[in-house]
Amino acid sequence: MNLAFEVTELHRRLANMVLLAKVIEADYSGSIPKAKVVVGEITSAWLPMLVSRAGNDRSWWPLEIGEQVVVLSPSGELTQGVVLGSVNQQSIPANGNSADHHRITYSDGAVIEYDRKAHHLKAVLPSGASTQLISEGGVEIVGDVLVKGNITATQEIKDHTRSMQADRDIYNAHTHSGIKSGPGSTAPPNQSQ
Repeated sequence: MNLAFEVTELHRRLANMVLLAKVIEADYSGSIPKAKVVVGEITSAWLPMLVSRAGNDRSWWPLEIGEQVVVLSPSGELTQGVVLGSVNQQSIPANGNSADHHRITYSDGAVIEYDRKAHHLKAVLPSGASTQLISEGGVEIVGDVLVKGNITATQEIKDHTRSMQADRDIYNAHTHSGIKSGPGSTAPPNQSQ
């Protein structure tokens, strides 16, 4: 082999090991999400996307078209590349400026944020959005709860004394003794609520 060719090939492979690219196509249909990226004027073949977890626990938050990413290519071969996570750019800047905040901002305006310094978790959903929590083992809230809106329950609501249904039963069945006509007051009910 020619030494000049070997040096050129080595330089090419070294330069292609880590590349900045932009996602131009995405395929989420298979068991491995894939992306095509463009690096300068070169368009890659379909490359697998890196995910944060892919074992017994799995995550799903694939890259989207337009995201600037890093491509890691073993031995400098782009055909063997893996698309790593996103890199902020001028058109899509960072959505925070503090190491104490973990924030996810969705394209529909929803924001989930945790401020570790203030110990505060906040979720803001866009108008008309809904939330569903399914926990058949129950949910425990420690601390005061403020509800600005109606509460609807399909089962009993209880406090430390009894259920609301038991209170209704007492109210609907109680009687007063010593009833007299006129301006007088009745005696206390014969059942306490």
